[in-house]
Amino acid sequence: MATLPNYLQDQTEESIRQRMLDSLPSDLDKSEGSFIWDAVAPASIELAQAAIWAQEVLRRGFAGTTFGSYLDLRCEEHGLTRRAAVKATGQVKLTGKVGTVVPTGIRVATPADRVTGTSSVEFVTKQEITLDGTGAATVAVEALQAGAIGNVSSGAISIVVTPVPGVTTVTNAAAFGGGIDTETDASLSVRFLQKVRSPSAGGNKADYINWALEVPGVGGVSVVPVRDGPGTVSVAIIGSNNEPADQALVDKVQAFIAPSWKHAVVPGTMTTSGYGVSIDSGNAIKMEYSSSGNGSVSQQLHALLQQPGIWKARTKMRVDGIDGTDPLLQIGVWNVTTEVWTKTTPNGTEEAVKTVRANELDVTSADWMQNFYWNGQDQVELRITRLQSDSSTVVWIDFCEFLSTFSKVSGEGKAPVGARVTVESAASVLINISATLTITGGYNEASVKAAAEQNIAQYIKSLAFSDDNDVRNMRIGQAILDTTGVQDYANLLVNGGTGNIPVGIQEVAVLGVVSFS
Repeated sequence: MATLPNYLQDQTEESIRQRMLDSLPSDLDKSEGSFIWDAVAPASIELAQAAIWAQEVLRRGFAGTTFGSYLDLRCEEHGLTRRAAVKATGQVKLTGKVGTVVPTGIRVATPADRVTGTSSVEFVTKQEITLDGTGAATVAVEALQAGAIGNVSSGAISIVVTPVPGVTTVTNAAAFGGGIDTETDASLSVRFLQKVRSPSAGGNKADYINWALEVPGVGGVSVVPVRDGPGTVSVAIIGSNNEPADQALVDKVQAFIAPSWKHAVVPGTMTTSGYGVSIDSGNAIKMEYSSSGNGSVSQQLHALLQQPGIWKARTKMRVDGIDGTDPLLQIGVWNVTTEVWTKTTPNGTEEAVKTVRANELDVTSADWMQNFYWNGQDQVELRITRLQSDSSTVVWIDFCEFLSTFSKVSGEGKAPVGARVTVESAASVLINISATLTITGGYNEASVKAAAEQNIAQYIKSLAFSDDNDVRNMRIGQAILDTTGVQDYANLLVNGGTGNIPVGIQEVAVLGVVSFS
């Protein structure tokens, strides 16, 4: 807190009591234990306590020093509210007797750990399912308790809390995500100061920053006006962990600020051809290996898209195993008019096509994104081809969606009418570090190395979207020296060199491999 006002300075019990005694005639006995001393002592105590209360009133009245519910009240004056906790979500696989109907609302959980004192985390199923011919089914679940506690690791869920006759086991093949704790005082205070120091001006740069920060999970924002031409706004975001945001968070921010054009396509309506391709139960497309040749799935796009520009093809796929390392699928957008793959940008050279391997996918339904540019005239189509290099993995296509990179211009979100907004995750700049450490005698080598790596990680995370976000070699060296147990270091290399690593305005440094010898 700033310097206290004069009337609150030197207001201790002793100083107040002494001033009261000094104001009395000098010929009175004012020694400790005298009648006069005993008479003024209680009053001095209460007055000192009142001064403390007054200091606390000041503390709670200013955004820089207030906390808790008082900070909430301060923020509400400016239309800000604390971001609530969010429940984690994911999918679990239930196994048991074929044909068993599992109703919605079934609870499953992780086991408690008595050694570490970790409590069990419970989840609830969101829909009714039936165990298929193999006695298994996958179902979406949501944590009962909101917060990061629900972000459990793969394989953590193993208990069926609600007994269901015919269901024997449960597990989660993939880690859960999306769980976010209630916003902290520090985070809310930063948002408050950002808003009051950068007031709204009908869609100015500060507005886009404030709007993005309103979405739970956003840890930082970088806005570049007219990056892609007149009327465009580029919004790059990072998560609350100061790392590139995941696609789900990007989608939430895009929908909040300025929704994109979006088209969903049911796989069963897409065109299939070739070998090993069929419509599986649940209206998913099943793509199996066939020695007769490739199988393919296609979808015409030009009739769906409203405007020229960069679009995203999002395909939700899953595989029955992630061990395959050979090419499995070719996914891209083909220009039927010119008979070439489309490009990812208007004037770019990168083709909008990728080869995918099984170990790049998941056994649960996950997104595969492909950007492509459409000029508004040519006929284009999504093409997914099942290759023959991987002869064992089975692929299911559950859903296809096509989104415009630029938002609608109708003003349906927070952004003003006419703004073409692109929300994307900050691009990551991988930082690999190597050094030779001299460790003080008596310290455990592995523990010291781990602590040094943690200090480096904290430094790199602190740079995210800061005014000076370049990674500096000397600062990494300082983080190493600040580690207890490190006496000295030598041969420090950052990305193979001794210089600083520049990080762009919409980029974020991410710690890669750390090698200490």
